[in-house]
This record gives sequence, C-alpha cells and structure tokens, in this order.
Amino acid sequence: MRLSFPGSPKTLCLCLCVLVAGVACRRSAEPAPGPPRPLNVVLITIDTLRPDHLHCYGDAAIETPTLDGIAKSGVLFENGVTQTPLTPPSHASIFTGLNPPSHKVRDTGGFVLSPSTPTLASLLQQQGWDTAAFISSSVLKKRFGFDHGFAVYDDQMPHPGQGHEFLEDAERRAGDTVDHAVAWLEKRTDKPFFLWVHVYDPHTPYDPPSPFREQYKDRPYDGEIAYADRELGRLMESLKRKSAPEKTLVAVLSDHGESLGEHGEYSHGVFLYDSTLRIAFLLSGPGVPAGMRVTPQARTIDLLPTILALMGSPAPAGIEGVSLVPFFSGKDADTAISYAETLYPKINMGWAELRGIRTNQWKYIRAPRPELYDLTRDPGETNNVLAGHSPEVRKLEAQLVAASRSTGPEKVETTPMDEKTLAQLKTLGYTSGFSPRSFSLNGQGVDPKDRVAVLKLMDDAEQPRSGLSAQRRIEALQQAVRLDPANPLLYYSLGAKLEMAGRYDDAMKLYRAAAEKGIQNGRLRSRMGDLLVRSGKKAEAVVEYEKAAVLDPADVASQANLATAYLELGRLGDAERVYKAILAIDPASSAAQNGLGVLAIQRQDGTAARGYFEKAVELDPDLVEAQLNLGLLYQMAGDRVRARACFEQFLAKASPRQYAAVIPKVRAALAELQ
Repeated sequence: MRLSFPGSPKTLCLCLCVLVAGVACRRSAEPAPGPPRPLNVVLITIDTLRPDHLHCYGDAAIETPTLDGIAKSGVLFENGVTQTPLTPPSHASIFTGLNPPSHKVRDTGGFVLSPSTPTLASLLQQQGWDTAAFISSSVLKKRFGFDHGFAVYDDQMPHPGQGHEFLEDAERRAGDTVDHAVAWLEKRTDKPFFLWVHVYDPHTPYDPPSPFREQYKDRPYDGEIAYADRELGRLMESLKRKSAPEKTLVAVLSDHGESLGEHGEYSHGVFLYDSTLRIAFLLSGPGVPAGMRVTPQARTIDLLPTILALMGSPAPAGIEGVSLVPFFSGKDADTAISYAETLYPKINMGWAELRGIRTNQWKYIRAPRPELYDLTRDPGETNNVLAGHSPEVRKLEAQLVAASRSTGPEKVETTPMDEKTLAQLKTLGYTSGFSPRSFSLNGQGVDPKDRVAVLKLMDDAEQPRSGLSAQRRIEALQQAVRLDPANPLLYYSLGAKLEMAGRYDDAMKLYRAAAEKGIQNGRLRSRMGDLLVRSGKKAEAVVEYEKAAVLDPADVASQANLATAYLELGRLGDAERVYKAILAIDPASSAAQNGLGVLAIQRQDGTAARGYFEKAVELDPDLVEAQLNLGLLYQMAGDRVRARACFEQFLAKASPRQYAAVIPKVRAALAELQ
C-alpha cells in the first residue's frame, strides 16, 4: 500500500496512526542511546540520477522494478535534496552528516576527506561491523579518503588494454561492480555488515549496453538508469539470500541530479537549480513504514543520523543532519533549511561560486545577480521573484551565513593530483585540478548565468553526443575563448585538442596568449614545457617547468617533468634535488623512484639504480619505463628470468604510439633471452 499525506504534520500523524493501528506511532520515539542494533545496512548510491526519471517517482515511460520494489517496501522521500551537485562532496555529506564547509570536500578532485572525520562506515566498523565498498568511478578512489572505515574498498577500474596512455579506465559498468559486491555478500556469516555499492552508469556520456541501448534508443540517459536498475536487482536477490528483511536496512540515494539542458546547463556542477539538486531517496527495513511517501524535503546530510536512529544509536556530536524517523509517524523533522553550494565555477573557470538555501517553499541563490524562486508556484525555477520579497531574502541570507559558517571571504586550498588522476577525471567530463592551489570564496567574478553560451560550446566540444568532427570541436572552443578570454579551463581544453590534432605550434601560441592575458596557471606552463621538449628546446623547457613549479610547488607531475629535463641536460644535482622534493610531497611517487634510478645509472651506480627501479615497479607495476629500465639491468646482470618478466610487462602495457621506436628493440631482446 502506498500512502500520500499532503496535509499538515498533525494531519499526517492522525492519518498514519489510524491506518497502521498505532504500530508506526510506537516507533515514532527516537531510540534510546546505546550500542547499535545488529542490523545489516546496505547503502546504494546512484550517480547523476534524477528522481523524475524513475517509475516510482512518476515516470511511466521507464522500467525500474528494483527501485520501485524498494520504494514499495519502505519510504520514498518526494523531495530529497543534495548539498552540492558534485559526486565527491555529495558523498562526503552522505557519509558524514555534514555540509561541505564542515567536511571540507568542496569539488570533484583536489579535495580529500579527512580520516579524522567520523563516517557511517567508521562508526559501524568501530562497533564490530564488517564493512565493504564497491565503487564504479575513479572520482571516489581511495586516494580521496572515502575508504575511511571500510575493511574492503574495491575501487579497481577495468584496464582498457594495449595502446592506451593511461592503463585504467575511469569507470566501470554497474554489472561489474555488482558482481564484486555479490561475491563479497555470498561469503558473509552471522556478523553484521555495512555494504556500500556505488553505480555510475547514468553519468555522461550516456551509452547503455544492449538491450537497453535499443529499448531506449532516443533516451540513452534513461537507458543507463534502466540498466543500472536491472543490475541492482541482482544485488537485492543476493541480499535476500544472506540477510532477512527484518534484519536489513536498505538506503538508496542519488548523489545529485542531471540538467538535461534546463537553464543552459547540460550536465551538473555549475548551477544550483533543482534539476541537479533534487535526488532520489528511498529507505526500507525494520522501523520504516511500508509504502509511505514523505513530502517535506529530506537532505543527504540526514542519512547518517537516520540510519543510526533506526539502529538505536546516537549520532556523533556536531552532526548537521537530523534523523528523519519522526516523519514516519507524522511528526516534524528539522529539515526545512537545506544548504547548497557549488564551487565548480570558481575553481575551474574563474567565475563566481554559488551558494544557496532551499526550503520547502523557497530557493535562494547567492550569486552576483542573486535569485529567489517560489518552488510551490514555480517548480521549474523560471521566475526570479527576489525583487518583491525582501523580508524572505533577508531571512534566507541569514540562514545561508549560518549554514556556511562564514561571514566573509573564505580561503580554500586544494590537494594536488597526479596526471593519471587528472586524465581519468577529464574522461568523465570533470575538469578540476587545473586551478590555483588556493583561492578565495568572495562571491565575486562572472555570474555563471552570463556564460551559458560558453557552457553550450564546451558541451559541443567535449561530449560525444554532439557528433562534431575534431575540427568543429576545436572551433567551438576557439569561439568559447573569444567569449570568455579569462577562463583558464578553456585554454587547457583547447590546447589539448590542438595537441591531439598534431597542431603543436598552434597549441604553444594559445598557451603563450593565456600567459600574456595574465592567466598564471602551473599546468599551462607545464604544457608549454612539454611542447618545448618535443621540439628539442630542453633549456627553454626548463624555464617553463620552473615557472610551473613556482605556481604550484605541490604539482608532482610538473616537478617530475622538470627533474627529467634537468637530467637530460646533465644537471644531475638539480635533478636529484627535485626528485627528492617529489618524494617529500608524495612518498609513493614511482616516477621519482624511476628518475633516481636513471640518475644512479648516469653515476655508474648499478646497485643503487636497481633498488630504485625495483621500488618504482613495486609502487606502480604499470610504469612501463621502470619495467624497461629494470629489465635492462637484469639482462646485464645475467638474470634472464627476471629480465624476461620485465620485458613482457613492458610489451603488454606500453603504448605503441609513445614507444614505437623502443618496442621492436625490446622484442628483439626478449627473443634473444628466450
């Protein structure tokens, strides 16, 4: 039975008490503090899922029987909302019960969740729960801190095979992730467990597998959702075999929605409209009424205290979310004020960041040109009524100041990422990591609303769905640069496409133009250094790499390029200094270990070189340069078995394009060894 209660909280309580004969009313009281009840908890997060594209939320054109079944057996929150339309910060809010200014994960890439911040996983692990996570995207890799509290954190993406520069895909299909999760589930004993399964399929690019590709031919986004639903059905079947329903809490949330062209946005992250803030939010299990629909908004920060309340355990002090359990008996829960932010425009494009407050009636967005929408009359947020509601605006602005914990400009610092991580994020449509290490949130800059034409050009240039040729994509970005000449991301994206097309001189001119316009970006300087190395101008390349190091001293990828350039110029002391500086920043840098090995070879110290190369391979078996160098040392030492193993690893993983001149020689050496 599915219930809908549109009336006041008192009416809601009366109706529910009558219909369920007092059972829900007895559950309405918050559980007394104590150790958690030994319930199994399963959290499913679905990336980029709009609730209005699910059958249980009213979309009759899509088949989502798994999620419909969870909704039927429990509670569906009709107005679930996220704190930010970006995957890592939203998941951080889900796991910590905190808003982004409190948990400090503010964007995709460049931020790490602190291990000192309690999470749902760490709290349950401390109480003796088995904990496991199965992740479908590199944006949630353990390097970003989301493995805190998980004994098992399966974040290994597939390997695309030979010929690829980066030897791990950025995502994996829901089917692969569910396979791993089911295998873990089938081994469970009677010990309570917490399982997190994250699926990524609805995220752009939309490319569902058959038969969903054909079934949803003109709606590939829906095809991805329907496919994910089918795979999650296998997870739920396994769960039924291993955990009785009366012992199992199941929560399903999207991390954020997706803008399918509304307001001039074609994915998510730039704006704070409901197309990206609204989420699917389902909950079932002991203590959760079946078939109930809750109308007041429920926030991502409310999941942690709700799960703990259902388990009879208090939430940690300082949590900003609240338990949603009172809603189940018609009482009120303090969810009326929902904080929202997106720093993506500021961090990546130099525009103004956006912050907002959403209530059950109002949406207030603080921007260079602020906005106010009456969601009860204008759910599409098309009519900005800010001018006529000054008292409401003052109240909402005060609530925003309190929720953001900031009365003035806020300084935010990012964490450096390696080139491999940046490339993976880029393939997923994210562009974080190209910004300065620190910046000020002051509300100043271009209003993102004034750059919707640039967003369209970027979408045309970057998304496969546009169908444009490589040249037309370049032209789109060139037009975007003319419209937004201070945007560092455009230079980086356009330069990458020019380099891919072999137009290296044009790329260099572009990077120099960015520098002349005052865009001081370490990665653009590093790109200039790369191009100068390509043209044989190593001394000039060193100058650019040194500038990159000054602009971003923690960028280990640029530092490694600088050290390599020093090495090739015979400046061994400078090379050693930089390689050791890299290891001080990142002790797990395989590139620095490999570089020190090459340096030892030049100093005719084979023993030291071998140690460095072995360490590099241990840290990263996919670093083909280290495999090759170590293989050569083994060959010289007469260790034929290990030399063969290294050469075979090199040939299996080396890019034919990048190592075209080397591969035949390695094959010949391998033939001699065999």
